[in-house]
Amino acid sequence: MKPRQSFLYGTMILAMGTVIVKLVGALFKVPLANLLGGVGMSYFNVAYDLYYPLYALFVSGVPIAVSKLVSESLAQGRCRDARRLLRVAICLFAGAGLLGSLVMYAGAGWFANLVNNPSAKYAVRCLSPALFCGCLLAVFRGYSQGHQDMAPTAISQMIEAVAKLVFGLTFTYSISWIGLHQYAQEGVVFGLACDSEQQASLLVLPFAAAGAILGVTVSTLCGTFYMALCHRSGRRISREQWEAAPPAASTGALMHRLVHLAVPVCIAAVISNLTSFIDLISVMNRLNKAIYQNPEIVLGMYQGAIPEGIGLEQLGSYLYGCYSGLTVPVYNLVPSLTTVIGVSLLPAVAAAWATHNRVQLERNAASALRLAAMIAIPAGLGIAAMATPVLELLYFSKPMEIAAISPALHLMGLSAVFVAISLPVNAILQAVGQATVPMRLLFFGGLLKLALNYMLVAIPQLNIHAAPVGTMACYTLVLLGGLWSLVHTTGLKLPFIPVFGKPLFAGICCALTAHFSFGWLSKWLPSQVSTLVAIGCGGVVYVFLILITRTITKQDIFLLPQGEKFAQILEKHSFLG
Repeated sequence: MKPRQSFLYGTMILAMGTVIVKLVGALFKVPLANLLGGVGMSYFNVAYDLYYPLYALFVSGVPIAVSKLVSESLAQGRCRDARRLLRVAICLFAGAGLLGSLVMYAGAGWFANLVNNPSAKYAVRCLSPALFCGCLLAVFRGYSQGHQDMAPTAISQMIEAVAKLVFGLTFTYSISWIGLHQYAQEGVVFGLACDSEQQASLLVLPFAAAGAILGVTVSTLCGTFYMALCHRSGRRISREQWEAAPPAASTGALMHRLVHLAVPVCIAAVISNLTSFIDLISVMNRLNKAIYQNPEIVLGMYQGAIPEGIGLEQLGSYLYGCYSGLTVPVYNLVPSLTTVIGVSLLPAVAAAWATHNRVQLERNAASALRLAAMIAIPAGLGIAAMATPVLELLYFSKPMEIAAISPALHLMGLSAVFVAISLPVNAILQAVGQATVPMRLLFFGGLLKLALNYMLVAIPQLNIHAAPVGTMACYTLVLLGGLWSLVHTTGLKLPFIPVFGKPLFAGICCALTAHFSFGWLSKWLPSQVSTLVAIGCGGVVYVFLILITRTITKQDIFLLPQGEKFAQILEKHSFLG
């Protein structure tokens, strides 16, 4: 299989896997949010928001470094290097993962107190072993991706998603039932005395959230076990390749190359994940300042949207839980779809860069960015245009939480476009040896986000709805700076209007169609049905405009398996650019 074919073929495999993972994830997150509510989801997301930066620090650079170095070694016929890289990476990063798990477990109580959410410490501790498993999982995935074999990664992600669904919901429901049953029998919840059933329902939430998080840890263990079995049973290097290869480089030299590449990627990923961490440490504190500075304004904004029993002390956790538990998963859906492009693209670009194949490099880069724009723009603009209907479709049993947080999702949909397109841009920069560029851009973007959070969230009239402003500003800087650096440092020729302009035009029409279709349909049909039909109408308009504007090129189609057949059909109707 040719490298350029395997790039898009691998993207398709990962994309299909991601769609399945997201569907299964929705089956997990939606009932979980309906069960835990805003307060319970704040405990769940505090653990995740600490986990992501630590995961980025200890894990995120692993698959990228291993994938790039394995891909380059194979392209140069040094398959012995590729095999030794795997052993070196397992030893190196397993130790790092163990260290990260110990740090996360030991610092759980301190961190939960730091973010004014002390009851979240149980969830943080339950998630700490996932760092160690995540490091091993990342090494095996990177090795597989370096061979441009994306199927094991996609399958392991699906296994993780199903295990998280089964174990997470089982643990959550079981712990909730045990706690409430204990209250009914003894008047306590896990040793904590309570005066009413309403108080018991609140006291059980930290433990139920910890159960959901424990399901996440178990799912990571399942994914690691599968990848280890897959590697043990597979043979990617033929005997002829092995015998023809020169001797492997020394362990020290390979370790140096791994660390040299992984560290800047990890730092960039840490800074990228710091956007959610910045929200956690700044939004909660500044939100509480806004609440206590002028409680009348804040309570007036959310009149009828605050469940009974939640006072000023818990209002900040409730609003942050609505933000992180309801809107952030919807927002994250868009970048998750383009992440697979970067994962599949990186080894193909690294191989083209290592062999000085500039034609293949430019074709892959242009096709990847066009594909990212075609996915991100309609999805992000659609979320912005259909924020409240989408939330009502997913979280139908939480009308108060939706009323409180849906305005924030409008701006988050726009932000998702910039985040999603920046991911393949960063992957290309990392593949051509410019890994420090995303790191610097994300650092300055994070500082900008922190400053905007600090200034705006503390304003009582804005409070939680100001949090997306910082994200928007951060990733606008990251995307524009990344594109400029990519063109300036590599000399790549990107046709900006075909790559970004045409998808933007079609995406705006798609979002407007969905918005106005919903407004008309909701007069005659139930809200959930109107939402689904309106999204379908927007999708039809989008596909039609993509075809008549000839956004897709013949080169894009040729990258697909059996692409010649599709190209003949589309070219016959003048649909190819």
